[in-house]
Amino acid sequence: HASGIGKAVLAHLEPQRVGAVLRRTGLERFTEKTLSDISALARDLVTIRLRGWSVDDEERHPGMRCVAAAIFNEFGEPIGGVSVSGPTVRVTPERLAEIGPLVRDAAAAVTKMIGGRTL
Repeated sequence: HASGIGKAVLAHLEPQRVGAVLRRTGLERFTEKTLSDISALARDLVTIRLRGWSVDDEERHPGMRCVAAAIFNEFGEPIGGVSVSGPTVRVTPERLAEIGPLVRDAAAAVTKMIGGRTL
């Protein structure tokens, strides 16, 4: 819930699986920006699923930002991801619109190479 790949994967799981994962792991607050409210996280997961890529905006480590997208297996299940991380001074909010689609496309290429598919 507090990493780019973690959120990218969660966004593509069935809601009951997301609930099970969060009940098991909790919503630990790592930084002031960690989404530790289930409603806020749920809204973020909807955005991620629609957009195809996630952002960890200093949610795990202060001063770091990550953009990630899920990789899928042959059943359309998320099995991992591709991410780009860097300091917030380089991975700026303005650059997210540029980096996000590139990361999404890279994850889609890996998905295709391994015989995976998206639903």
